[in-house]
Amino acid sequence: MATVFKRAGKANWYIDYYDHTGRRISRSSGTSDKATAMRLANKLQADTVLRKEQIIDPRLDALKAQSKRSLKDSLNDYDAAMNAKGTSSGHIESTRKKIEAIADATGMKFVADLTADALNEFAANQRTLNLSARTIESYIQAAKGFTRWLLRNGKLAYDPLVTVTKPSVEDDRRVVRRFLSHEEWNWLDSITRQSGECYGMSGQARSLLYATAIQTGLRSNELRSLTRGKLQLTDSTPFVVAKAGGTKNKKLARQYIQPELALELKAIVAKKLAGAPVFDLPSKFDIADMLRNDLESARSMWLNTFDDPQERIERDKSDFLRSTDSEGERIDFHALRHTTASWLIKSGADIKSVQSIMRHSDIKLTLQRYGHLFPGAEADAVSRIRSAFTQPVANFKTGTYHDRGVQHLVQHSAREAMRSSARKSTESSVQEGGVLTLAKPTKTEKTQEKQGFFEDSPSRTRTYDLRIRNPLLYPTEL
Repeated sequence: MATVFKRAGKANWYIDYYDHTGRRISRSSGTSDKATAMRLANKLQADTVLRKEQIIDPRLDALKAQSKRSLKDSLNDYDAAMNAKGTSSGHIESTRKKIEAIADATGMKFVADLTADALNEFAANQRTLNLSARTIESYIQAAKGFTRWLLRNGKLAYDPLVTVTKPSVEDDRRVVRRFLSHEEWNWLDSITRQSGECYGMSGQARSLLYATAIQTGLRSNELRSLTRGKLQLTDSTPFVVAKAGGTKNKKLARQYIQPELALELKAIVAKKLAGAPVFDLPSKFDIADMLRNDLESARSMWLNTFDDPQERIERDKSDFLRSTDSEGERIDFHALRHTTASWLIKSGADIKSVQSIMRHSDIKLTLQRYGHLFPGAEADAVSRIRSAFTQPVANFKTGTYHDRGVQHLVQHSAREAMRSSARKSTESSVQEGGVLTLAKPTKTEKTQEKQGFFEDSPSRTRTYDLRIRNPLLYPTEL
C-alpha cells in the first residue's frame, strides 16, 4: 500500500511504496497538495499491480530510462564494448569524435534525441559545406553502428536510424586512383633500388615495401604492424600473415607472395627479433609523399633515356610514371592495393579469387570497386558457349559431320520412323487367349538395329516401342 508523508523542511509530499520486484521506493510527489500526492501514490500502486500481472511490461520502463540517459554516458559504454571486442583505439576514438560532432551540430544531448531526421539534417548540412560523399558516409556509418549496438543491448526499443541511407560514394568520388602498369613498376623498382635513403628508408627497403604492398594487397597500416614473426618464408609457397588486430576486417590475413620477394625479405629481417617490424615506415602522413617522390625520380630517369629532343618532348606529354595523370587519376600508397586487384584481373583471375585476396567481406564491394576492369566479360562469356552450338558431330548413318542442330533433326526423324514401324507391327499382331503375340521385326529393322541406327535414342525400350508394352495398359488401337 502506498503512503504519503512529509519530510522536515520540505514543502512537497513524499510517496513511499513497493515496486513489482518488492523493492521499497521513496520519491517526491512534486506537489505540496496532499490530495494530489495521494492520487499519484494510488497511480503508482496500481501500476505496480499491473506490472506484477504482466499487463504492463517492466522492460518498457527500463527502455524508457535508458532513452533518458545522456549521450555522453551511453558513448562511454559503447567505447567500453568496442574495447572489449578488440577494436583498435584509433577506430574507437574516430567513431566517438564523429558521433560527438553529429551531437554538437544537431543539439543532441540524450539517447532519445537520436532520430533519423536529425541525422539527415546533419548530412545535408555537410553536403553544403562541400564534404565528400565518403566523408559523410563515415559519419552516418558511425551513428548507425552506435544505434545498432543500443538496440542489441536492450537500451533502445527500436533502431531510430534504420531508415537513414548513406550517400553514393561512386557518384561523388573525389579521389580516383589509378594503378601502375607492369612497365611502370619495372622502372619504379629499378630506380628506387639504386637510390639512397629517403624518409628514413633505404632504396632497397622502399622497393621491397612497394613490392610487398602490390603482391599482398595489404594497406599501409597493415604493413606497419607486420612483424618478422608474421613472415612464413621457408615454405614452397611463402606468405605473410597480418594479425587480426591490424587488419580492417579484424580477421587473420594470409597473403601469399612470390619466392623471389620472400628471399629478399628473409635477408633484410635475418637479424631482427620476431616482434620487430619488417619495415620502418615513416609517418602515415608522409608515406604517400615518399612513393610520389620515387615515382618522380623514376620518371626523370626514364625521360633521360631519350636523346632526341623532339622525342623527349613527346614522351614528356605522356602519363607514364606520373603521380597524377591527365584524367586526374592519382597514385598514393593505397593505389598499390588498387594495382594488386588490377593485375589479378588482367592475369585472368576470377572475381571470387580477387575478393578473397582483397579480403572483401562482400563480393558486391569487389564488383563495385573493380568490376569495370573486366573488359568485354559479357562478350567473352557468350563466345565461350558458341562451341555448344557449332561443334561438329559424326552422322551415325553416313559417317559425315553435321552441326548439332542437324544432328537433333536426324535423331528426331529416326525416332518418328521407329514409332511408325512399331505401330504397323502392333496392328498386325494377333491376340490368343489374352496374350499379345508380337509381330516379328522386318529384315530392315534387324539391319538398322545391328548398325546402331537407334543407339542415340534415349529410353527406346521403355518409351516408344509399342510392341513390348503391356496390352492391358496400351490397347492395340493406340
